[in-house]
Amino acid sequence: MDAKSAQYIEQELVISTTTNSADKSSFDFLDGNAIQFDNGDKVINTLSTNFLGFQDYNINRVTGNYHCGTSNSLYKLQSQITKFLATEDTLVLGSYESLCAEIMEVLLNTEDAVIYDAAISVPLRRGVKYCQAEKMRFPHNDMVKLEELLKLSQLKRLRAIVTDGIFFDSGDCANLKEIRQLAVQYDAIVIIDDSFGFLTAGKNGKGSDAHCGISGFQDLKIVNMQNALCCNTGVFVTGDHNLVSLLKLRSKTYRYSLSPSEGDISTAHQIIEAVSKDPSRILAMQNNAHQLCETLNKAGFKCNNPAAGIVSFITEQPIGKVKEKLRALGILAMYSKVGKQTLASIRVSASYN
Repeated sequence: MDAKSAQYIEQELVISTTTNSADKSSFDFLDGNAIQFDNGDKVINTLSTNFLGFQDYNINRVTGNYHCGTSNSLYKLQSQITKFLATEDTLVLGSYESLCAEIMEVLLNTEDAVIYDAAISVPLRRGVKYCQAEKMRFPHNDMVKLEELLKLSQLKRLRAIVTDGIFFDSGDCANLKEIRQLAVQYDAIVIIDDSFGFLTAGKNGKGSDAHCGISGFQDLKIVNMQNALCCNTGVFVTGDHNLVSLLKLRSKTYRYSLSPSEGDISTAHQIIEAVSKDPSRILAMQNNAHQLCETLNKAGFKCNNPAAGIVSFITEQPIGKVKEKLRALGILAMYSKVGKQTLASIRVSASYN
């Protein structure tokens, strides 16, 4: 992040800290609704939703971490993600959709501008729609237009470039290296939704920025934990410490949403630990994606080599005929219409060869 943006964020953080405060204490769950803080205090957790007393198993225990603190298991997961991605800070929340819908609203106001790729995900699009900043859209991966918009918005207090890391519809990767260079040149921050890049893109699964040759990405990266981390709920946002802290103080998602369950936290922890020690599953998935592309090309579909575990192609053939041909190949896909064309998107796994 450039000096101008960093100074603005620090000022906003000071204002938010003096008017609001999140509970920074950590705790462990006890029997029933009781929790015990690290200083030894034992209290009844009236902030949980365990009205009927059915959360006796660790897998179901959830709570609002803004008001009562952060469970030690969740704190360890946040530290683990920060270390794995070499960022400054990480915040794990319960709702991916809610976070995407408000993240720009939290960080930007009428004096700012949000510049976004036309192909961003629907949850990010909602965030752009509801924030008060001036909206500027550039065609998918069009760096010339992006630079033009950055020049036009230079009088704005803060500019945020918003993009997906891996685009689900097209399966390609954002041109993050050039986006990062333009952000530094024109004093902007970068917000990436890397839900389809985390643990699938890059040699060690560190995401689309690693795939593009960027190390230590330090602005903001959002990841839906329902994808590669196999969780039922949850999202984490990681990057610059001050930006993450500002979200912690201002985000309604963090304040009112429950954290992921202990079962989801444990699952995410084990998966990250496993791929950190042995990235062979990531390499197997990437090899399977390339093999699938070869199979599709032989079948007459024009398929580009994927950046991660999403393989997509566009064809002039109707959906019914595409579905029939892919079924014959033993493949199920997601379909949508793009004008008169058919778009097919396929998720690849290390388990399938």
